[in-house]
Amino acid sequence: MIQNITQYKRLIWSWCAGVLLCLALAPGVVLASESPKPVARQGVMDFKQWNFDKGGTVELTGEWEFYWDRLLVPADIPPHGTGSPRYVPVPHRWNQEKEAGSDHGVATYRLTLKIGEGQAARLKALYIRGVASAYRLWVNGELLTETGKVGINRSEMIPMNYSKQIVFPVAEGDNELVIQVSNFVQRKGGLWMPIEFGNEQDVGKTKERRAFGQIFIASALATMGSYHFGLFFLRNKDKLSLLTGIYCTFMSLRVLALGDTLLVKYFPWMQWEWAVKIEYLSVYLGVPCFAFFSQLVYPKEFKVSSTILIAVISSLFSSVVVIFPARIYTFTMEYFEVFLIVVVIYWLHLLILAATRQRIGAKLNVIAVCVMFYTIVNDILYYNQTIQSFDMSPYGVLFFFFVQTLVLAGKYSKEYVDVEHISDELALTNQRLEEKIRARTEELEITNAYLVYANEHLNQLENSRRELIANITHELGTPMTSIQGYMKALLDGVIQPDQQYIQIIYDKIQVAERLVQDLFDLTKLEEGQTTFQMVDVIVDELFDEHFSNYRYDIETHGIRFELSKPEPRGDKLAIVRIDPIRIRQVVTNLVNNALNYTEEGGCIAVRGWYGQERLVIAVSDTGKGISPELVPYIFDRFVKGSGTRRYTKDGSGLGLAIAKEIVMHHGGIITVLSEQGKGTTFQFDIPVEFISMVVD
Repeated sequence: MIQNITQYKRLIWSWCAGVLLCLALAPGVVLASESPKPVARQGVMDFKQWNFDKGGTVELTGEWEFYWDRLLVPADIPPHGTGSPRYVPVPHRWNQEKEAGSDHGVATYRLTLKIGEGQAARLKALYIRGVASAYRLWVNGELLTETGKVGINRSEMIPMNYSKQIVFPVAEGDNELVIQVSNFVQRKGGLWMPIEFGNEQDVGKTKERRAFGQIFIASALATMGSYHFGLFFLRNKDKLSLLTGIYCTFMSLRVLALGDTLLVKYFPWMQWEWAVKIEYLSVYLGVPCFAFFSQLVYPKEFKVSSTILIAVISSLFSSVVVIFPARIYTFTMEYFEVFLIVVVIYWLHLLILAATRQRIGAKLNVIAVCVMFYTIVNDILYYNQTIQSFDMSPYGVLFFFFVQTLVLAGKYSKEYVDVEHISDELALTNQRLEEKIRARTEELEITNAYLVYANEHLNQLENSRRELIANITHELGTPMTSIQGYMKALLDGVIQPDQQYIQIIYDKIQVAERLVQDLFDLTKLEEGQTTFQMVDVIVDELFDEHFSNYRYDIETHGIRFELSKPEPRGDKLAIVRIDPIRIRQVVTNLVNNALNYTEEGGCIAVRGWYGQERLVIAVSDTGKGISPELVPYIFDRFVKGSGTRRYTKDGSGLGLAIAKEIVMHHGGIITVLSEQGKGTTFQFDIPVEFISMVVD
């Protein structure tokens, strides 16, 4: 076992080292594999030598024409090659331009695409992701799309930003793209993410690939968060699971709020302002969750005071996000990024300290935090347009919590080894104790002689307890089996969930509820002290609504069911005053007894007829019958029928005793006729009243 754990640890370390190597080499591999692509120069991007079928999509990066503080339509812009436009590198932010000086304002961009011969045969598409914070797009003078509402001030514009694929035909030669952009609501303004251009199918695949990646990461984090929430609800003392669930949920929402902004795209009712708040709060509130998580895992290294300080500072940033609009709180991100880097370095320092002290999982957590630190720095540089990359922090978070799973698995393996060791020690101790017990047994034999009477009394009590449990099992098993059968039939689609079957299930649950109390009140039944809920019931309804419900239970066992109502008495309505649940309890017991002793292919019948002011109800079967010597005692307590039961274990012999008391309370008697090998008939009668239905 110890050798297996060592191999397991080596496997984890190898896997983590491989992930780190992939993260470190991924950007270089991508750049090395890329072939030269067209770049915009002075507002023109030449695609005549580019093969869209082989090369795929191209990012429209380079020098675009830029008109600051002006919202121009294509007709207002001088033809390319005339005038003196300003050129800016795209992607970029407006505050990078001396002419702009701020991220709040409006601007117009123009780019001319030169399409070669034969390239215009297929539809082209643009994939637009990051434009802050509202824009209009014209292609060759035609307005194709508008996201949000472009305005010259904050009151006129409506911010909105999510990824779009715009499909359009191109012409050979020059094709003009004109984009109006306005931003008065956040710290980033302009075309701050590259626009991709290519064949319609290639752009669509790129869009789907990005969306799939984001949905996968968000789903994985959300699933992991739900799992840890479930662990917390099962054991609410496990604060680690609660913090993990909260942090995973925050990061899942952040993934959907970044990149292609799927949160806004798939939930159009969500306002842009709230989507941005979710994006910022997921980070600002996630940091204190992570701090408390680390403090709980390594309490001797992570001091409570430092954790509280981190939580207070993060809460201040979060309060700004909650209270103020995006045009204010978005400027706090740059300060928070500095704070975040300091916190991560501090965490890494304490984790290294924990690793030197041989804390469980500390070495793996050092690797996990290094990966997170790498992805956080990458995202900071990426969103500040220092490097060309992609949003990595969700992958870092997913990797971190995956490592936590590995650490827990290793911890459980170690605990299993400890349990085995303790079990061996306990086995040895038990062996020694057994030897001591055998040595002292002779000394206790004399004392045991004085306890014989007490033991016999205790045995009687134990036998009574067992009989009570057996009675409860028998009496409750009948309705519960029926309920289970109906529910299984509903789940399997054998029967439809209509009102009839729901009522059947409800009725059987009521029977089960009453059975428990009946078992304890059997003595009261015999003494006439139990309360019955007597109501007037029409005889036809008693058979149609109550007794017909046994059909499904019986026929599912391959046994034929017959139901025969009493013949009507002319224009008179037959009414019995009964407790319906109690009478159903009697018939249920008789039907299930018949079911237990009737072979497949046999028949069980419930019949009724009128005697002299009496309603007689009989339950007959074609089973094995009852031994003649048992017939006189069949209604006594704990007397059981002979023969082998087909579907249930032997009952307690209490059911028929209860049935007898119920029938007697209704003013009737219950009898049995049985012939071995041919079947058994139980019948009982209750008073009936006939009321004329003719109205004078």
